[in-house]
Amino acid sequence: MWKQGAWCRPLALMCVAFWLFFSVRSVADEAISFNRDIRPILADHCFSCHGPDAGSRRGGLRLDQRDSAVGPAESGRAAIVPGDVSGSQLLVRIHATDAELVMPPPQTGKSLSAVQKQMLERWIAAGAEYQPHWSLVPPQASVVPQTGDDKWSRTEIDRFIFSRLRAEGLQPSAPAGAHRLLRRLSLDLTGLPPTLAEADAFADELRQAALLGAAAEDQVVRRWIDQLFRSPHYGERMAVDWLDAARYADTNGYQVDRDRELWAWRDWVIAAFNSNQRFDQFTTEQLAGDLLPDATVAQRVATGFHRNHMLNEEGGVIPEEFLAEYCADRAETTASIWLGQTLMCARCHDHKYDAFTQKDYYSLYAFFHSVNEKGIGNYGAPIRRNAPPFLPLPTVEQQAKQVELQGRQRALAEQLAAADQRLRAEQSAWEQEQLQAEKLAALPAEIREIVLKAAADRSAAETGRLEQHRQAGDAERMKVVAEQAAVVKWLAELEQQTVTTLVMEELAVPRETRILMRGEYSRPGEVVTAETPASLPPMSSEWPKNRLGLAKWLVDPGHPLTARVIVNRLWQQLFGVGLVRTSEDFGVQGEAPSHPELLDWLAVEFVRSGWDVQHMLRLMASSAVYRQSSVVTEQLRQRDPDNRLLARGPRFRLQAEFLRDQALCVSGLLVRKVGGPSVKPYHPPGLYEQVTAGSGTNVYVEGQGEDLYRRSLYTYWKRSVPHPAMLLFDAPFREACTLRRSRTNTPLQALNLLNDPTWVEAARFLAGRMLAEGGVDVGSQLRHGFRLVLIREPEERELGVLRAGYERVLVEFRESSGEALGLLQFGAARSAENLPQAELAAMTVTAGVLLNLHEAVTRE
Repeated sequence: MWKQGAWCRPLALMCVAFWLFFSVRSVADEAISFNRDIRPILADHCFSCHGPDAGSRRGGLRLDQRDSAVGPAESGRAAIVPGDVSGSQLLVRIHATDAELVMPPPQTGKSLSAVQKQMLERWIAAGAEYQPHWSLVPPQASVVPQTGDDKWSRTEIDRFIFSRLRAEGLQPSAPAGAHRLLRRLSLDLTGLPPTLAEADAFADELRQAALLGAAAEDQVVRRWIDQLFRSPHYGERMAVDWLDAARYADTNGYQVDRDRELWAWRDWVIAAFNSNQRFDQFTTEQLAGDLLPDATVAQRVATGFHRNHMLNEEGGVIPEEFLAEYCADRAETTASIWLGQTLMCARCHDHKYDAFTQKDYYSLYAFFHSVNEKGIGNYGAPIRRNAPPFLPLPTVEQQAKQVELQGRQRALAEQLAAADQRLRAEQSAWEQEQLQAEKLAALPAEIREIVLKAAADRSAAETGRLEQHRQAGDAERMKVVAEQAAVVKWLAELEQQTVTTLVMEELAVPRETRILMRGEYSRPGEVVTAETPASLPPMSSEWPKNRLGLAKWLVDPGHPLTARVIVNRLWQQLFGVGLVRTSEDFGVQGEAPSHPELLDWLAVEFVRSGWDVQHMLRLMASSAVYRQSSVVTEQLRQRDPDNRLLARGPRFRLQAEFLRDQALCVSGLLVRKVGGPSVKPYHPPGLYEQVTAGSGTNVYVEGQGEDLYRRSLYTYWKRSVPHPAMLLFDAPFREACTLRRSRTNTPLQALNLLNDPTWVEAARFLAGRMLAEGGVDVGSQLRHGFRLVLIREPEERELGVLRAGYERVLVEFRESSGEALGLLQFGAARSAENLPQAELAAMTVTAGVLLNLHEAVTRE
């Protein structure tokens, strides 16, 4: 009798074998793409010796250029013979077993895998076709995929995503709930959570719109997005990332690390985002606002962008050395922000991976080499004074006072001139009078000797000395002189009180720029002029070869990089990671885009919209892909753990600033004032003294009142000691341009959220809100606190856990009133006196739990 297993088992094995055979064959038969499959292999394993850097190139062979790769090398043989596997020296060398012959050499630690060798063989056999690097080809408007009966897509973005998901055999996730979606939108676009009233109103509108269909729902979402754009806090949220990129800080850096005034530029950035300034204009004003015709004060303030770099004020500094550092910083920052390129790798030699030569580096450097500045800061000047060039920004009152004092100064100068004229007219009579014996004897010996001389016999110095004597003895004149001195003193004090801001200012005659050998200021080489990199489209001959021309080149509609780079960072803002993960590197060593056609479509749309940032954010945030639930299913965990295919909504921890802002907001402590000088919230005592010995600002003077509760954007940023709560949650030091923050998970972060004075005080005030606004029942109070923090409704089991914890600590605080009092006195702000002490303390502990929940510190 046949048993089922006897024949099913061989059949199953046969099926598996056939599946494996055809799967491998289908992969092998897939067309090779140079950019996708081959360039990464060559870049990682070959370009360091056979790439763009002429200084380190071996054997005269370049594998980054086809002409060199298929032409004869120094040996006379070609590395690659298209279509000829056996005749290609590249394949011979990668398969060699002799350690002297094999490539890459074993000592490099970059040996190729069998799969990589096979890929190179297939590529050469197929003709060894090269492609230009994807980021250097101007983006073209991609054809939006046709997705048939797709009922999920809301925007063109969705059709790109849906088409890819369908090809991968995946389905999009369900939409996020209304409350969670608004929290997501609000945190992404303002850095603050919505109020409960806003969340409930949004949910009601969305519920009613659902009855009318998808188009009505989309309209509701877009209307709320526009409402968030109108919030003054939108500009603050957008400014945080731009300040990272611009390396903004309140001090100069290095050892001295004294204060600087540049917060007016930060206010300009906030205002620019809030007014939805076109990004091309935003770029131009920051790079070259001072070079615009009839530049306004605001446009000059904008140029503070490239004065954000560190500034050395130490004694013994060599000005030429640090002038070179500042210009290098500006060139590298410009390349990072607008080009997404690691130009810094070409400072000392040609770039080893990308097509940037050392000459390209210093040609871009030359655009910033003619600023009217010195390499040393403001050494020896008053501690609060900015290093030139700077722009005074007097208030209306200060301007009026200055006009008044300058008017008085002119009037006094006229009075003094009249007094001197009177004295000169009376000179002869005065001298005759002094010849009287009694008066002559009263004169100082020096003056008496001059008076006794005939006027014709006196020297110019003697005549001047006699005039000084007469002037000093004239009471009317001396009264004018005294008032003049007082006015000068008042003007100096007014100047010292007037806010200034660092700006760019061009020299009348540009400095000569030379390539610096090995990047050393003391080794000047070939003279270069201001030019854009040779591997990118040239500047128009109609544009000046200065910073204004450079800005025009960067935002030219045909530029291959700028629009791509910027929309990628906008995507990163909303989705946690860019379509190009390496948002700081669009070069060979960077990661290829996960959805290249979508990236190009977005770049073209950005330019078509008039460089409208809000238009792009609206497109992204109203898309179905953005509105998905962020729940990770087991299938997605296995297939796409990093969510690069976007089959679910994005989920990531809040940035450092927004963590603190959220705690202040939900507790009711947040001061929503926009703009102004930086403030100094709570800070670990003694830290400055330990870290900044010898600094010009080595004592931290904690703020008072509202300054303790401003948004984190305004926190005083000392480069040598940034605020610890910011650093703990991965904020950068801001010594250099940062386009992508890391996200770490450490025990110190949890300890900070539990013990930092800001968080303890926020928990106390959140507890006060729970008791005062949540009703008389503990359950309703807990529910109210839960919703204030997480916006959504709690589940019964969640309330049960919170209640059990609350009741346990309530017993402890009732037994120990001293501990309760100690907790309630923590922080500068005082809670309402009518709240019961033990209950408030117990609810404070519970509120602290809410603020520390994973869901609370995560944007889902």
